[in-house]
Amino acid sequence: MKPWMLAILILFTGSLRTNAQGLNSATVPMTFQGPMPVVEVMINGKGPFHFTIDTGAQMQASVDSSIIGQLNLKPNGQVRGGDPSGRDPIVFDTVLLDSLSLGGVVFRDVTAISRQPRTGPTFPGVDGILGFGLFTDYLLTLDYPGKQLKLARGELSLANGANILSFENPHVIPIVELSIGDLKMKAHIDSGNISGKFMLPAALVDKLKLASEPITVGRARTVSNEIEIKEVRLTDSIKLGSFEFNQPTITFPAIADAVNIGLKTLREFSLTFDQKNRRVKLERTSNPTSVTTASGSADKEYSGRYGERTISSENDALYLQREDGPKLRLTQVTKDEYKLEAVPEARLKFVRDENGKIKELQVLNRSGAWEISKRQ
Repeated sequence: MKPWMLAILILFTGSLRTNAQGLNSATVPMTFQGPMPVVEVMINGKGPFHFTIDTGAQMQASVDSSIIGQLNLKPNGQVRGGDPSGRDPIVFDTVLLDSLSLGGVVFRDVTAISRQPRTGPTFPGVDGILGFGLFTDYLLTLDYPGKQLKLARGELSLANGANILSFENPHVIPIVELSIGDLKMKAHIDSGNISGKFMLPAALVDKLKLASEPITVGRARTVSNEIEIKEVRLTDSIKLGSFEFNQPTITFPAIADAVNIGLKTLREFSLTFDQKNRRVKLERTSNPTSVTTASGSADKEYSGRYGERTISSENDALYLQREDGPKLRLTQVTKDEYKLEAVPEARLKFVRDENGKIKELQVLNRSGAWEISKRQ
């Protein structure tokens, strides 16, 4: 699997319910392995196992087949699923989990999908997925800045159109309204989308005012399809309730016809979902502090050819590209040190000479060795 792969929901038909027992509330640490938030769960009293949380997935849980084999679970049915495009559906086996524990909350009789283990740098050490449908009886809080998941009984206050929004829930996936300039549209809240901050259908992008030229940044694979991903900066702002994103960089095309709000946007917030009343509360605990790439004069300082790699500047961001390969966006770690946005474990260092000018690029490869390329 390639490092810029995209996590997209698994859809299936059916109404599933779990019995939640144990404590009425829980707070669980949420760590980040690669770009994915991970929590520890126990299955049938065994574990802990590491699961990520996907609000764009309607199933209760998805468990890697290796874990299902380890727990000696047998299939009890099948479901047909795929990505939101509806193309090329595939069949998954299902298993019944007697118990799935998250903190002090125990979910009984959980129907889980069996799927092949996810490999690659974007999913290190993840044993499965907790879907949005698991938490129908709880207030679910995904506090990304605070790095914790919370479960509680209760309900949110009435929607106010600012920080508490109503959402639709036709397929156990939260859909809210946002605006781009004067246009209003529906958008999926999808914490399983690690590819972009906002993903838009290509037909919608054609109608918008663009502040830059689109560029290809890689390819994304869903559970059943693969697409080429492009990136462009908009002239208009995106508004979600009272929160505004000025001239945002978006990716396209989206897999479905709806706009998709991805993890790179959601990580700025603490989100609380009330599925019974179909409300979501957003709290931005501080001003967004996303790591930025070098710009302006720094772009010129780093841009150039380094052996088989080229560093270039587009849309106020730095990109690395190997010969005939995709352009991969860089994000800054410290001065002269960067990582690949799609592969956070990768490291790049720009080395200076005695006069302070960039003389070479060092890249940490998968074997742990530094590859050195002189600047041409």
